[in-house]
Amino acid sequence: MNAVGDFFRTAVLIDDRVNNDYRELELLHAEELSDEPEPGLIEPTDEDQTPVYPSMFVRAFLAESIVCSVIEFGPDSDLVDLALRSAKIADLVILDWLLNGSYAATVAAIDAIAEKSRGRLTVIVVFTGEEDLERVGDRLGHDADFNPAGDFILERDSTIVLVFGKPGVTRIDGQDRRTAEYSDLPRMIREDLEMVFKGLMPEFAFRGINVLREAAPRILASFGPDLDIGALVHRALLPEPSDAGSQFVRLLATDFEQALLEERVGEVWNDEVVEQFLEDKPLKDPADLAQHLRGTQNLPANLRQLDDESLVRRSVALGLLKAGIGRANTSLARKLTASLVGAAGSSKALAALMSSFPLGDVAPRLELGVVVRDQSDRYWLCIQPVCDSVRINQSQEDETEADQTRAFPMMRLRVEGDNRTDAMIQPADGSFVRAGFEQSPFRVTMPRFAATEGGAVVATCESSNWQFIAHGDDVYTAVARLRPEVAAAAVQRFASQASRIGVDVSEWLRVGAPEASPPSPG
Repeated sequence: MNAVGDFFRTAVLIDDRVNNDYRELELLHAEELSDEPEPGLIEPTDEDQTPVYPSMFVRAFLAESIVCSVIEFGPDSDLVDLALRSAKIADLVILDWLLNGSYAATVAAIDAIAEKSRGRLTVIVVFTGEEDLERVGDRLGHDADFNPAGDFILERDSTIVLVFGKPGVTRIDGQDRRTAEYSDLPRMIREDLEMVFKGLMPEFAFRGINVLREAAPRILASFGPDLDIGALVHRALLPEPSDAGSQFVRLLATDFEQALLEERVGEVWNDEVVEQFLEDKPLKDPADLAQHLRGTQNLPANLRQLDDESLVRRSVALGLLKAGIGRANTSLARKLTASLVGAAGSSKALAALMSSFPLGDVAPRLELGVVVRDQSDRYWLCIQPVCDSVRINQSQEDETEADQTRAFPMMRLRVEGDNRTDAMIQPADGSFVRAGFEQSPFRVTMPRFAATEGGAVVATCESSNWQFIAHGDDVYTAVARLRPEVAAAAVQRFASQASRIGVDVSEWLRVGAPEASPPSPG
């Protein structure tokens, strides 16, 4: 089992036909127990009446370390509400296809989950008595905009749907391979998921989340109530007591980071694993990069004798600098990108991930690191210190102002042309924006904002269109949030430019103090 399969530990099954196969309480410790019903031997009268046996179902999942609940769906139940609540708390939501004789409720529930779960990984399993499983995928594609991602695997944004048949039904066109006995269903689900999420970055992320789950009880124990009074003493002595919250958040995050380091989650990126991963990846045009590598004097002899594809794969696994390249440059990056299929788009996505956060569903507060776009489609980075982004209207200075607003310094971001790229930003529409910091102080703008919530400037509207309304009704649309270290780098550059000292010097000296050219001979 790899990290992907190990992540899925809870499941909820919703079906309209649940046959009770639990033993009576007094029989739990009896020496002789009656036989369990065998669903594979029961031929239903029609596909809507294919039952599930909860005891066998739960035990099958528990054998694979998955805790599963079974809910019987009745004619008066609200499937959409039930499915949404299940998807919020369970790793797997397992739905019958025909509920009370119709697939309409199931399609509506899956559609609602996909809509609500945008940007959040959600896995739905359709476990059905339907004779033709392909009809399930066709209907989800037609009615809920799902796209095929494999055999009987569909996807829409971050929602994955897997289709399996219940045992005891004869299926058409060789679809029996998707028929799952209870004991096989957990394994088959995991095999599908490990195929869908196969890759280094998914393995790294899933392994990391698994480590955090395992570390949580230990970390919770270290944050016991015996620390409360000490925390209050610390908070009471701070110039601004509300700063304690963010300090403790960083403390908790550091403990999680240490747990990830201790469990060596980063070993997913060692040479051997990367090289094995690259063996299955097709190369697009390795000749140019291979020639560049062979033109390097420091290329080891054991690499020089490899063919172009093997040389490129091995060099990428080792790291190009370890393969003898003196230093990385733009030309080398272009040749590397041209050699790997999908490298350009993937590199943009990774650059955006390493530069910025998406805004999410919680209204952002205007503060250091928030990127906004004005009504003229110009991009700006808020460089207001966090401590000056709160307690608006609470200082004596602000109380003397008629409009009760506060100025927020905004650094201009260059997003056009081939200028230097300091950060990659991904707006809500999924595009990628190359941003360069314009650190010249004279390009800074200072719109004024009034507090909207709790002494801070909090965005309005909705997650797809968060907006900050400045004094004078100018609208600034929130785009993304830079990672703290990237935002700090932007502020440092701005501060270094603002601290420049003008000096009067000889213009001849300023242009390089060139000496007179010696007279030409003859």
